[in-house]
Amino acid sequence: MPNEVITAILVMFALLLMILIPSFKIVRINEVMFIERLGKFHRMIDQPGIHFIVPLIDRNIETVSLEQIHVKKTLKYKIEDDIKHIEVSYDMQIFEPKTFVYGALDSRETIHQYIIDSMIHQVDKLDIIEETIDYAKTYGFHIRNLNLK
Repeated sequence: MPNEVITAILVMFALLLMILIPSFKIVRINEVMFIERLGKFHRMIDQPGIHFIVPLIDRNIETVSLEQIHVKKTLKYKIEDDIKHIEVSYDMQIFEPKTFVYGALDSRETIHQYIIDSMIHQVDKLDIIEETIDYAKTYGFHIRNLNLK
């Protein structure tokens, strides 16, 4: 009988650890973590360190870096029957993390789609660069050194 009690206690302790350990989250310097409680925005953790979130109720939906990130991507678009490629490279830095996360499903892809739409409508490249930089600000990040090739 005592062995069964000890086994039951060990199993319960193991289950408790399996639930609690993933609830400790580490936020690094220049990172912001977004916590949702039951599917609704709860808080934004921007202080570096170890933080505890309520198990099974809270979840980390995204962690974003506030440092400058270099992005290089080849975009494909179609004009009439021709498939064209454009290489886009830029440096981005998030200045409004909540807008970046909740502004669109994927803020970077939204910017890439904006560039493609401008290319399809045959807008001048200098105008595309200026408009894209302004458009990115509505999604919470700055674009620097935007190059279209």
